[in-house]
Amino acid sequence: MLLIKMKNNSKFNKSINRRVTLLRMLQENEPISINDLAQVAELSPSTLRRELRQLVEDNLVNVNVGQVALTISSEEMPYAFRTILNTDVKQKIARASLDLIQNGETIFLAGGTTTLELAKLLPHQRRLTVITNALRVANLLVDIQGIDLVVLGGLVRQGEQTMHGHLTELGVDQFRADKLIYGSEAISLQHGITHSQIVEVSTDRALANAATQVIILADHTKFGRVAPALVLPFEKVHIIVTDKDIPPETLEGLCAKNIQVILA
Repeated sequence: MLLIKMKNNSKFNKSINRRVTLLRMLQENEPISINDLAQVAELSPSTLRRELRQLVEDNLVNVNVGQVALTISSEEMPYAFRTILNTDVKQKIARASLDLIQNGETIFLAGGTTTLELAKLLPHQRRLTVITNALRVANLLVDIQGIDLVVLGGLVRQGEQTMHGHLTELGVDQFRADKLIYGSEAISLQHGITHSQIVEVSTDRALANAATQVIILADHTKFGRVAPALVLPFEKVHIIVTDKDIPPETLEGLCAKNIQVILA
């Protein structure tokens, strides 16, 4: 597991920022040649080699015959990295999805970096019941007046700080929510909503089955991706909130499936 210690060191922070920039570029342009990556990132060959060497050691990228690609999906990246990938876009999506939540509602709020951005905005709502399996969400909302917070128990997935499994699903069975708000890592017109962490899928499905409406939050980089485990077919999805860089053909395909798409 990669541990990121945010030192008070400008050289260290510049290196972290460069790696985040490289990961963001690879999300949208993989695979890419080392020469093209150096040109786009505006890095010297020696600096690029140094940062790529560290990313390879952290098992985040693979370099093969001059080509660079991510070794894992964006969801599998260490949480500390994902929180600073596409942050501005995630915040726009969170603000747009806030308009979908009405005072007095009960919502399931799943884990993820985009749903966490939404949780930061919820104190502006006057009355809500929030049910979550994410410790980071719970820590944000635990002392907020006007929010009745329910934290689902279960096996904690380290790093992500989310609960899943049999105990979590027993808890879900005791509730019914107006909405599930779920951050997806992979959305494909052919395969629906998928997830790389197979152990979490049954919990995610339980949350969806106990909600009247399912709302997916996902930036444009999540579309056209397929992870190993099916979470939900599109028949279970009501609304997708994304950004304006979603491919036009994907937008048309979602609308053809009678899914409401909100562009942040």
